[in-house]
Amino acid sequence: MTDHDLTEATDPTESTDEALRAAWWGHLQTVRWFGGKGSPGTISRLTPLDFYTPEGVLPALRSEIATIDYDDGRTEYYHLLAAYHAPGEGPSEPLGEADISGLGRADVHDATEDEASVVEFVRVLDENPRAAMDWRRHLAPDEVAGARVWRGEQSNTTIVVGAGLFKLFRRVEPGPNLDAEVLTALDGTSAATPALWGRLTGPWPSGQTTDLGMVIERVPDVTDGWELASAACAAGEDFTERAEELGRALRRVHRELADAFGTSTRPGDEIAATMIRRLDAAAAVAGVLDPHVADLRRGFAALEGQQVATQRVHGDFHLGQTLAGPHGWTIIDFEGEPAKTAAERREPDSVWRDVAGMMRSFDYARSAHSDPSSDAAKNWAEASRRAFCSGYCGPKDFRGDLLSAYEVDKAVYEVVYELRNRPTWVSIPMRAILEQTQRAAGSPESKEVKE
Repeated sequence: MTDHDLTEATDPTESTDEALRAAWWGHLQTVRWFGGKGSPGTISRLTPLDFYTPEGVLPALRSEIATIDYDDGRTEYYHLLAAYHAPGEGPSEPLGEADISGLGRADVHDATEDEASVVEFVRVLDENPRAAMDWRRHLAPDEVAGARVWRGEQSNTTIVVGAGLFKLFRRVEPGPNLDAEVLTALDGTSAATPALWGRLTGPWPSGQTTDLGMVIERVPDVTDGWELASAACAAGEDFTERAEELGRALRRVHRELADAFGTSTRPGDEIAATMIRRLDAAAAVAGVLDPHVADLRRGFAALEGQQVATQRVHGDFHLGQTLAGPHGWTIIDFEGEPAKTAAERREPDSVWRDVAGMMRSFDYARSAHSDPSSDAAKNWAEASRRAFCSGYCGPKDFRGDLLSAYEVDKAVYEVVYELRNRPTWVSIPMRAILEQTQRAAGSPESKEVKE
């Protein structure tokens, strides 16, 4: 058995229930956090973990791991939170039915779609965590009673618990989750990241454990960075001061990550080859990229012959991963790009991947303008980009060659993501592809950003 195999289930009857697996598969197509929408496949197995709720009591709650086999040969694992109700007593139409040892026949629901189940889930873990939950700071009774799902999440599910946030990881693999790993390593000492209050783990059949969720500090009096920036662009308001401050915050976090996890180097030829492979794979599923592949390849070639400094980075940095408050910026969600495996996301990378992510995010915010193609919208985005880079670089040289390559790599990823999840948004990264093609065809040199 490999580390990723899930071939043993504690309840064989349920794990082989084809109708229930098909129902969960249909449900996954409707939720924002599922990254496989648009990819043909099936749930080949549901592996239930131990119930969180007391034995023999309905409704019952437990985590289950869905093994998803795609038609293209890929396999992924997703964390489901299932609620079992007595037949006909659930909050809505059930996904299906299952025979549960000691409980009999029960209706199956997505627990995160039911307010009462969400509160009960948080309550039992706070009061009787057993081996599943490791708390650093327990919740207050009113925080438990007011637990509610935040509906704005993209790749996970977040439950608001008063002054904290209970984040359920959705796409899982054996071993630690990167977000939990980073916040554990920083140990609440960073001024630009939230403190970790607890980790929810579960067993993997190969003997490892996997992170299923975590509870973190809910930073007070903050505004989502995406909302703030897009509103500023729409209103024609200057964002450069905030952008420069955000650049300084990322630089601090990068320094802290380097201290916690160390640094290394990687050949630029290897990075370029990886980017070219990703481009070719993206073009195979996104035909709109085909006319630009040759020019984009030339942009990646600018990395060849270099030794690139690498370290642990955020990996999926954009305005939606930031919070602006009275005491500065907070950076959140260190899981990396959802489409990559945990091993790929954990690999050291250039800090310019994160800088490029923010460059692309300013371009997305530009779309909030009434005329994104206007000089006013372009100037707003460019001014924000320059201010962010000035704040990030300080006295350091600005690596235009690295930034350009990582920007194109990010835009290519965005094209595939939007086609699968928000087809009406694909024009945003394609606009960037068109604008960047000319730049990528050349060989931009490093230059210094003047403050």
